[in-house]
Amino acid sequence: MNASNNVLLESSGLSVERDGLILRDVDWTVRKGEHWVILGANGSGKSTLLNVFNAFMAPTTGRLFAFGREYGEDDWNDVKTGIGYVGSEINRMIEHGESALDVVVSGARAMINFWGEVDPKEQRAASRILRQIGCGHLRKRYWRQFSQGERQKLLFGRALMAKSKALFLDEPCAGLDPVARASYLAFMEANVAKPKGPALILVTHHIEEITPGFTHALLLREGSVVASGPKGEILTSTNLSATFDTSVRLRRKNDWYSMTLAK
Repeated sequence: MNASNNVLLESSGLSVERDGLILRDVDWTVRKGEHWVILGANGSGKSTLLNVFNAFMAPTTGRLFAFGREYGEDDWNDVKTGIGYVGSEINRMIEHGESALDVVVSGARAMINFWGEVDPKEQRAASRILRQIGCGHLRKRYWRQFSQGERQKLLFGRALMAKSKALFLDEPCAGLDPVARASYLAFMEANVAKPKGPALILVTHHIEEITPGFTHALLLREGSVVASGPKGEILTSTNLSATFDTSVRLRRKNDWYSMTLAK
């Protein structure tokens, strides 16, 4: 592993095989102060990389590190408490009768759905986070009453409650209408700008969801790395054409990106 104590997450020669090779020799490093987007078409290995770091899947070969500790050498159940996750899997697991406060508090307990008495200290912390993410007014409302966008924000708050050092956002805008999508992108950008927040790692196949605050990009195609590094160097028409296996033209305006098919 890179000796610098600024390294949060790292993979070296990471491969995953399940009825075929899903990831192939992925080298990737996330440092403090960086916010990454993992971009690729469906089936490119984006979610698999996320799943390996969250211990939902085991690597076949290669080495995996988080916060200076190595998969297979250290207790990854302990290590992964510093890795947050916002995605559809957790969304579906939360009981409809859970309140917004309970959803956020559950992050401190590393559990889905909260049972038992809320510690007053945790309650105050969760209430503070709800206000921080603009959801203070939802405090006593229930999961079944929330829009998809509100649920994504609450899951983000849950990860903050867990004091995550790195936070994977797995297709957070999936299923959102255009207004809710714009609202969530603004919310995401506001959190990228916070110097003491976690490193955000956006997993998407929509380049227009990459807000200006993201600093680095990892491009995947069929499980292999196409390019990796600072966003301004990596997001090019050539690299994106290779990533999506079709000729595209990248456009950039005010550090927002869009992509069209090349004529």
